Amino acid sequence: MKTLKLALVATFVAFTMVTVASADDFKSKPKFTKAVNLTIEKAMQDPGLVAAMYAQIHEDDILHLGLPPFIFEVKYNGAIYRISGTRAQWIWFFRMHGKQSVNTSKGAHVN
Repeated sequence: MKTLKLALVATFVAFTMVTVASADDFKSKPKFTKAVNLTIEKAMQDPGLVAAMYAQIHEDDILHLGLPPFIFEVKYNGAIYRISGTRAQWIWFFRMHGKQSVNTSKGAHVN
């Protein structure tokens, strides 16, 4: 009887190891994303990033900002950009700067 119990335990352990080994999460390497910290002035120098900012940040989000720093995250070209600025700069970005039609066909794409 002890031998049967030991064989059952060994079978369960072997089955668990096979199941875990074939799981997809353990086979693939984790994908790391690059994080870039920028000010709004630096971000405005990249037209593709500006288009991504307009696509992913909504004007209404400015009204719901808490205390400084005012940082928005934008996904662009496989990286995450953390763009910081003052409330006045963000308002200027949306109100005064206006939405630009930016040609992002130079290999850059918005995620």
